[in-house]
Amino acid sequence: MEFAVMGVAAAFGIFAIVWLARNRRPIGRSLGFTVSRWTVPEILVGLAIPLLVIGLVFLVEWALGAIRVGAGAEDWSGLGGAVGEIIFFAVFEEVLFRVLLLTALVILLRRLSAGRWIAVAIVAVIFGAVHLTNDNATLIGAFGTALGGVIYGIAYLGTRAIWLPLFLHISWNLSQALWGFPVSGTTRWPGWVTSTSVEGGEVLNGGAYGPEAGVPGMLARLVIIALVFLYLKLVWKDGSIRTLTFAPDPLKHPKPTVAA
Repeated sequence: MEFAVMGVAAAFGIFAIVWLARNRRPIGRSLGFTVSRWTVPEILVGLAIPLLVIGLVFLVEWALGAIRVGAGAEDWSGLGGAVGEIIFFAVFEEVLFRVLLLTALVILLRRLSAGRWIAVAIVAVIFGAVHLTNDNATLIGAFGTALGGVIYGIAYLGTRAIWLPLFLHISWNLSQALWGFPVSGTTRWPGWVTSTSVEGGEVLNGGAYGPEAGVPGMLARLVIIALVFLYLKLVWKDGSIRTLTFAPDPLKHPKPTVAA
């Protein structure tokens, strides 16, 4: 499935680039590869939100007895490699799903009033389905992962830049690892505590797949969506949730401006 999705995303990406070139759009900026005065805030917001929210998920699951908490990793020598691996996968997935596939779908559906939301939903479903090949994957876990795809899609289209979705993605995975949770079925990364799933508590802790497959983790996804919209409305006051338009078109407005 992964190779098929990669092939489709590459084809859609080529279509998007050709369309942008033919319509005299700035290709790099239209694909989200832009640096502005909002880049650093978007990176910081992207890092902070999941770190805070996953910390709350940890406290909730611990308080409800859904996890057993133990000592963290004794050997941190592999931390640099773990962080590098998390960053690599986040960059790869964001370029594949948001920069290439989502951009192309937005172009194709641009004449529909709900076109952007439809595009976000389609890519999110594909994003969740691809993770069914992960270790310990379940349909519920894939649904939770798809909610993550909704977050990153909103952040990408809302800011018209790669930074907020990328660092939300990095921070979500890194925060789960640091709190000792499985990360979409993966448990090879060190954490400052270990969070072991309690048998029978899979509805809350997500089992071996991790918080994404549990109720608190899914609710956390919804909280993040709300916080992302809050950030977007603070920066672009006239932005529309209904049409999912916030940051100005890079062709018409070379630099995004803060709302008065």
